[in-house]
Amino acid sequence: MIKLILPLLTSLLLCVLCTSRPVSAGELSFSWGEGSSRYKFKVNGEITPDAMRIAYIHPTDWQWRFENDHKLSVEIELGGYHWKDPVLKDSKNGVVLQPMWRYFIPLYGDQLYFGIGVGLAYTDSDKWMDRKLGSRFLFEDKFEIGIKFTERHRFSFSLNHYSNANIADINHGANVYYFNYSLHL
Repeated sequence: MIKLILPLLTSLLLCVLCTSRPVSAGELSFSWGEGSSRYKFKVNGEITPDAMRIAYIHPTDWQWRFENDHKLSVEIELGGYHWKDPVLKDSKNGVVLQPMWRYFIPLYGDQLYFGIGVGLAYTDSDKWMDRKLGSRFLFEDKFEIGIKFTERHRFSFSLNHYSNANIADINHGANVYYFNYSLHL
């Protein structure tokens, strides 16, 4: 399945890159974290599941500036994720396309920010750990807090919730807690 997802992700990334802004205007984001479950799992002495996510963050022209250099902006994230699954003894992969609203606040020469977004996701299975997602087509809700410094780097923590929004009969949903690092290209 990863052979199918990687070309799809690459094609979507090229579509985003071919828009009106140059490639250097975006950011590349790397995320690593852990999914939440009713149970904690250990496999070979390692706490699992692990979750990884990579995304391209594309800025838009939608920005609003407020007094004291506060700024609200909309950015588009196109990414792929990989979840280890010790219960079903395999991995899950998926893609996500999501608009993010981020509010930046000046803080000692850097910028503190808060973000929220709801996007569309596709995963290659409707089960993960003890969670029945009910569908392979999901929504990803993302809540983020972070800091942007030296205009090129961002560190943040996010809670990403995956759910089918009750469009299927079963909707256990899943939460993933991520630590994120973004580099301005």
